[in-house]
Amino acid sequence: MRTTFSGLNTVFSGLQAHQLGLDTVGQNLSNDSTEGYSRQSVNLVATAPLTQNTLYGTGYVGSGVTAASITRARDIFADKNYWKENATNSYYTQCQNNYTVVENVFNDSEVNSTDVGLKSSINSFWSAWQKLGTAASTPANRISVRDTAVTMADKIKTMASDMQSQISTNYGQLQSDVNSVNTITSQIAALNKNIVQLEANGGSANDLRDQRDELVDNLSKYLKVNVSEKSNGAYTISCDGSNMVDEGSSTDLALQAENNSDYGITDYTLTFKDTGAIFNPSDGEIKGIQDNVATDKSYMDKLADYSAFFLTTFNAQHKEGYGIDGANNGNGTTDLNFFGETQNSYQWADEKSSASEGYESACVEKTDSSGTTEKLRGINIINELTVNSKITGDGGTDYIAAKGANTTTDANGNTYYTDANGNQVTYANRIPAKNGTAGIADGSNAVLLSSLFSTSLSNAKITSTIKTAAGMLDSSGNATKFSSTENLSLNDYYDNSMAKLGDDSSNVDDYVTKTTSTLTQLDNARQSVSGVNWNEELTNMIKFQQGYSACTRVLTTMDQMLDKLINSTGEVGR
Repeated sequence: MRTTFSGLNTVFSGLQAHQLGLDTVGQNLSNDSTEGYSRQSVNLVATAPLTQNTLYGTGYVGSGVTAASITRARDIFADKNYWKENATNSYYTQCQNNYTVVENVFNDSEVNSTDVGLKSSINSFWSAWQKLGTAASTPANRISVRDTAVTMADKIKTMASDMQSQISTNYGQLQSDVNSVNTITSQIAALNKNIVQLEANGGSANDLRDQRDELVDNLSKYLKVNVSEKSNGAYTISCDGSNMVDEGSSTDLALQAENNSDYGITDYTLTFKDTGAIFNPSDGEIKGIQDNVATDKSYMDKLADYSAFFLTTFNAQHKEGYGIDGANNGNGTTDLNFFGETQNSYQWADEKSSASEGYESACVEKTDSSGTTEKLRGINIINELTVNSKITGDGGTDYIAAKGANTTTDANGNTYYTDANGNQVTYANRIPAKNGTAGIADGSNAVLLSSLFSTSLSNAKITSTIKTAAGMLDSSGNATKFSSTENLSLNDYYDNSMAKLGDDSSNVDDYVTKTTSTLTQLDNARQSVSGVNWNEELTNMIKFQQGYSACTRVLTTMDQMLDKLINSTGEVGR
């Protein structure tokens, strides 16, 4: 049975409901620029009716309104798509940044009208040998060969140092990202606890949920995340099958250091801190950094390939020629390395059993005079690329082996060459001098050495000795292997490497453009649901304000009625 004052309670509930609606509008407008904020709305429902006896039985009269809940506008499917695409976009963006640095290191463009890249240094060295082939006794030509060789070797070493610095920069970024991931996952775990606690009695901890989703947005930049929500409101977040957050607990990542002498750096392996197990993410910025390190190493390997060409193929051919220093009964010094010290020999090594198994990264076997063999890889090959101290010393340019070998033909038509002791022996690996006799101006070997820059090793006029040093022949003399330049000329191998660098960088740029566009569309879709719309909020504001005003008018009217009832009843006839 309704009471006399039940109408006041009904109107009062309306005042409270509309005031709550206005408060929510104010909350939305106040947080219009708040990062990660989701628009909130009040869900109003009618309260249980009161019974009222009528002529035809029991009737039900409304008792007012109440707020069932305050919910936030959020599309979980849009969120999941955004998190997935955010990881992919961050991956390619990280790769793009790295390729920009690599392209700068291998930049062959002009600076102040001067070529400064490695290509220019190689071309200068090549041109110096071409000039030496036409005038082998000219001191200026010999000095040019020596000086351009020093410049080229220094350029390769400088570029290798730049790549080492870039790898260190990547690992520094990786450490920062790991710290950020650990901080984010611990904060999400803490929010899980608070949300579960606050929502235990019903309701929704909207602001805390917004903070948690914003943290997941940030986490998805670093890793590919998979988010599921439990019945109690807690998030479980896994990355590539491994739980990073499970309700109130989180898993920390760590980096395990390991010295890498092949590249002269310290490598870092991503692991789970508690177990030490290796973690290999499949997407996100961290995956991009790991791939960047691999890319940087591959281009250090390219520099090692160029260096290995000079230590193996070029050196072996240089040994076939003679200097003009007057040694060897006037024939000149022979069997001399141009790069690396005299007592060492170098051969390209391939440790795979067959070509079908692929080929290892740059590896050169260095054998000293005692027969001890050392395997050089990566930065160690590059550091080995130093012009022979005998050539860089005083009068050392006379040792540059531009000449071919003197020849003599016997009565049977056999050709002989003069060895280091002045003896005539059958030695088919020597490059013969022009017309069979080498003078100080003879540049037969210089001509052949210069041809190696632009002629593929498969077509170059080199002997089996040179091919063996280049790694083109196995121990049985079978042509089943590749040299450090894949049997191409040095120039072709360099051009192919730079073309691949350009193509890879361009492809990454395209992926960044596409993923950025997709990410923007997904974010716009999310904002269309959860973002604050001023027109909508102002409309709600007018609706709730008008409703509040109407309730106050009803309250005033009812107050007047009750006043009349209480204060005026019983005064009739006085």
